[in-house]
Amino acid sequence: MNTDGRAGLSDGATGYSREANAEPLRSLTVRFLVFMMPVLLDCVLQSVSGTIGNICAGRLLGPDDLAAASTFFPIMLMLVSCGVGLGTGASTLVGQYWGADQTERARVVASAALGVGLAVGLVISAMSQIAIRPTLILFGTPANILDHAARYAGWLLFGTPVLALVIVSSIVLRGASDNVRPLVSIIIQIASTLLLAPLAIAAGSGLDGVAFAMLAGWVIALLYMALSLRRARHPLAPDTSMIRELLPKWTVLLPVLRLGLPAMVEIMSMGLAETALVGRINAFGSDMTASYGLFMQTLTYIEYPGMAIGITVSVMCAHAIGAGNEREARAVLRAGFCVGLIMTGCLALSVTLAPGAVAGLFTTDRNVMALAEHAFRTVMWSAVPLALGGVIASALRASGDVIAPMAIQLGCIVLVELPVGYFAAHHYGAWGVWFGYPASFSAAFVMTVVYWALRWRRRNLVPVI
Repeated sequence: MNTDGRAGLSDGATGYSREANAEPLRSLTVRFLVFMMPVLLDCVLQSVSGTIGNICAGRLLGPDDLAAASTFFPIMLMLVSCGVGLGTGASTLVGQYWGADQTERARVVASAALGVGLAVGLVISAMSQIAIRPTLILFGTPANILDHAARYAGWLLFGTPVLALVIVSSIVLRGASDNVRPLVSIIIQIASTLLLAPLAIAAGSGLDGVAFAMLAGWVIALLYMALSLRRARHPLAPDTSMIRELLPKWTVLLPVLRLGLPAMVEIMSMGLAETALVGRINAFGSDMTASYGLFMQTLTYIEYPGMAIGITVSVMCAHAIGAGNEREARAVLRAGFCVGLIMTGCLALSVTLAPGAVAGLFTTDRNVMALAEHAFRTVMWSAVPLALGGVIASALRASGDVIAPMAIQLGCIVLVELPVGYFAAHHYGAWGVWFGYPASFSAAFVMTVVYWALRWRRRNLVPVI
């Protein structure tokens, strides 16, 4: 790697480059797809990582352990939102600095995000060891799986500081046009989990062993990223100066928080909504809880391609805005929208047409499969507007417009998803629990398009740096 930190700027295949300015805009789709594919594979493998834990729990242990792992999912999502929010804010700044060829400032921002992520992770890890069992009880976790769920969650939350560093590092590196190291990192994480989880279960540790294997995978992945960056002499490689900058100056921290906190609140609100939904689902028994786990795992496989497209839009828009190329920033959004429509539409259609085959990958319990199949038919089509709204929101964030996506997401959760899910469950029982998802996803898409048409499309795109 070029040690002056400009490798990402000279390679049009990995993001925005000044040489790309001279290329016809029709080549943008090719560059978009080349950058997106490693990110897409990374996102799919992120879902595979979670799926491995569920498959180990469901196939090697049983439905109760699968339900125990599933009931913790939304709580983990809520906590992970802290790292994702900070990473998103830092990635916008890093991307714009990278596009403006200011790699030293990009490194300072990255250090600040890592420092805050580590601090938040340590606080969560300490507090969760006391609060996790009461939290699971509060949300109605069935008594027959409570002990398993509490131990499983305790192990995973113990490793929150490491997970926060992995998440922030991956997001920040993508902002610096490096989408390969995060991909290799998740491959190493999955390989470690695949090796260690069956061994731990065979040794008699049960669901605790699955959690230990996932935690070990996070540690190994983080070590790989650090050593790889050091070996390549990357501008964002950890060194003594970066360690000092983990305690950032307020002038550095404030922009990161200004851009990151709304994204954190947005994702955390999704976790809170899922936690509330799990409380409702748990009331229908452990089979319903297990079917929720299958539903969420499957939904992520449809969501993650949209997320990969959103990440690509965010990075390439930030680079273009940082370099003062407003025309390309808008063209990136158009390319991402078209790619998202095709990819997400095909995946949603596949799951909707073959729900039984998908559910059978996770469990052989007929009742759990029937509940999951109904969820697939009810919700999966709405993953398309969810993904397309996310693509538009990614372009908004890349330009520093972070309040509108947060407000839209919060409004749809509070005013649409939770009320619709509550009333549908009240009138239709277990089958009605899922109706809040398509209502919320569709409303968020419509609101985002309206904001884009009335506000973002007409504004000047200038760097926030």
